[in-house]
Amino acid sequence: MYPAPHGRVLRWLAEIGPDLPEAVQARMRAGFFTSTTPLVVGAVNSIAVAGVAYLWLDRWLFAAIAFLDLLLLMLRLVLLRRVHAPSGPVFATGLLWAGLQCATIACVVPSGDMAMSMVVLASGLAAIGGIVGRNFAAPRYAMAQVLFIDLSYKTTFATTHPQFLPLIAIQTVAFVLMNRSILRHHRAAAVQAILGERESHRRSITDPLTELLNRRGLEEAFDARPPAGAGDRTLLYLDLDGFKQVNDRLGHAAGDAVLREVGRRLALAIGPDATACRLGGDEFLVLADGLDDAAARRLGGRIITAITAPYQVGGGAFAGIGVSVGVARQRPAASGPPLGLADLMRRADQTLYAAKTAGKGRCILHGAEDAPQVQAA
Repeated sequence: MYPAPHGRVLRWLAEIGPDLPEAVQARMRAGFFTSTTPLVVGAVNSIAVAGVAYLWLDRWLFAAIAFLDLLLLMLRLVLLRRVHAPSGPVFATGLLWAGLQCATIACVVPSGDMAMSMVVLASGLAAIGGIVGRNFAAPRYAMAQVLFIDLSYKTTFATTHPQFLPLIAIQTVAFVLMNRSILRHHRAAAVQAILGERESHRRSITDPLTELLNRRGLEEAFDARPPAGAGDRTLLYLDLDGFKQVNDRLGHAAGDAVLREVGRRLALAIGPDATACRLGGDEFLVLADGLDDAAARRLGGRIITAITAPYQVGGGAFAGIGVSVGVARQRPAASGPPLGLADLMRRADQTLYAAKTAGKGRCILHGAEDAPQVQAA
């Protein structure tokens, strides 16, 4: 959701930060879609100011600006609901809104009406505050809006009072630097918060020893990944053979080293399209989509081959372990609702027990009629 704009100019203007992960950029960009209250309040204020200018100065141009502002508000609210579409129109309409504020100010100040000029100046400053507070995630975009509004007042005022031009130039530079600093500070704080939240979540779903997912992480992956076919999912339940002897003979440090290497080999064996999890101790799970029985057996065979290779645990010592694999599948043609993760784990655990009983180092598939079928890897 919340993709970047497609157009080159808008993409540059609305850039969140090319050094940030895409997920973080999308999270930051989400603020432009979800924070609607400042947008609505700002538009209501600008419409009211244009309406008052029409009544006070009796010029139809301000009525037209108020009407366009209202239409633009309705369009922006519609665009904010298109969270999967490119966000270019969202940013473009934001610039148009700033342009309308610019037009209101540029038409009021030359009129010489002091009261109305103070009203539009106060409205412009309030709009700038809202822009900085809402749009800091894209500093260039926010600064463009700010400059539209700020320079419209200063330019028209300097035109009628050129003696103040040097002071206005100094104020403009100071104003730009100040807002730039505020935007950067807000953005940095938001990025740090999001990155910290992501890291905390990563730790909560990751096994600290192997860097594979833990049980909670696998549950999230199971819920987030739609199956390749109608209810077609495969779960492999792995239990290491002979791992207790490694711990007893070489110590727990060596056992931890073996588990880390098992995690690395397992990730390589299953490839990027499957998900590996360390359930705890020497038990692992692999979740895969779109496998038939033959492909599930081949995957189990690759895992057994990878894990049973010798392990060097330091000091010239080697350790040897095996692995037994139980496989459960949610078949596309199966009647009834798709199996949940707990049901697949229960079936895979049953077939894992059958693999252990049949002599270990085997991959067994749960039969279509819930009858284990022994298959040598």
